[in-house]
Amino acid sequence: MFFTAAKKLKSSMLHRTSLSHADINHHLKNVGQTNDDDISISETALLIAAQDRQSNTIDRYRDHLDNLVLQTEDLLIQIKQHKDNLGLNDILNSIETVLYDINGYKGDTETYDSLDNANLIAVIERRKGLPIVLGILYLHIIRSLNFKQPLLAAGLNFPGHFLIRISYEKEHVIIDPFERGKIRDTPWLRATLKNFLSDQAELRAEFTQSVSNRNILLRLQNNIKVRLIQAEEPEKALEVLEKMLLIAPDEPAIWHEAGMLQAFLNNILAAIKTLEHYLLIEEDHRGLMEASQMLQKLKAQLN
Repeated sequence: MFFTAAKKLKSSMLHRTSLSHADINHHLKNVGQTNDDDISISETALLIAAQDRQSNTIDRYRDHLDNLVLQTEDLLIQIKQHKDNLGLNDILNSIETVLYDINGYKGDTETYDSLDNANLIAVIERRKGLPIVLGILYLHIIRSLNFKQPLLAAGLNFPGHFLIRISYEKEHVIIDPFERGKIRDTPWLRATLKNFLSDQAELRAEFTQSVSNRNILLRLQNNIKVRLIQAEEPEKALEVLEKMLLIAPDEPAIWHEAGMLQAFLNNILAAIKTLEHYLLIEEDHRGLMEASQMLQKLKAQLN
């Protein structure tokens, strides 16, 4: 039923790799050209984290992720010895035990806005982080387990707080990785939505729809970008946007934001090139006027 992680862990410990900045950018560019189902969220998040921390290897962090899977498999094997069939509750309890009890992970409520909370390597080292990074650990474990019946997990399009839907056989639950995988019901979702958006906000179907692997990576990077802008570090925020463009080269909104930030930083030629590309790929007319006006202004500065 399991044992895939044990083989992978043994293999990874025998093969060590060295990474350069160019290697990571090459990987991110490949992600941008890859079908969404083939994107490894955890691997890509590790590489981005390594680049941000100027680390030249991610092997021991890969080993840690594999070990989380192996520990979960071991617990499930023990449970299976005492009952005929594993249920979703058994799976959730096993992951909760591995992540929060054995390995000591938790949501960081004290320094929530720290950039370390959005960096997967830092989260592994500190054992605390944002909901989305703890959610990536959940997704890695669940998608690495090998069950006869489909075991599915997906991030949700819920505003302001990353949640995961987990399905096994006929059971479906929404869990909160920031709070030890606590199951969240409709009243909690509605109250949290009103608190984050406004008292008039209503729980709509789109907020509990699954999001793509690419979207999760972009949401992770957006957390970092927003914190850098709030810290008045636009140059670093632009670097994050450039990573996002590698991951999602067909996303007009990122091209628009990158172009406007380049203009703010007075990178005139880069801003012109970026905004021209944005105008070529944008299909929503609402953002075209602002970009066109900025483009004319930038070109006028070259005359």
